[in-house]
Amino acid sequence: MEYSYVVRGATAKCTQGTDPGVLNLPTCHGVYSRGKPVMNIADHVSGQNIGCFGFCKLTGDVCVPQTPFKWSDGKEDVLIDNEPALLSKSKLVCSASGIITIETDGQD
Repeated sequence: MEYSYVVRGATAKCTQGTDPGVLNLPTCHGVYSRGKPVMNIADHVSGQNIGCFGFCKLTGDVCVPQTPFKWSDGKEDVLIDNEPALLSKSKLVCSASGIITIETDGQD
């Protein structure tokens, strides 16, 4: 199966959130796919790269992800700012028991 590069504007979802969220890249890494900046596995900062996912099913509060670790399953042989490129199959663990996955890669 082919996996695509994830770019600014992609959508993600959290298993504990009620709504999808949009991925952002405030500072571009200088690599583009279809004119949009490609993200890397280090783009996991809550409030900077990742918005909220509606409400958290566990707490009932706003679902603001807590993501101390980088995305998994990046493209190891394509480095963007010395980090593997973010792929549509990548996953991110939220310390509030959620798993964040890519819903759309943002390249539409």
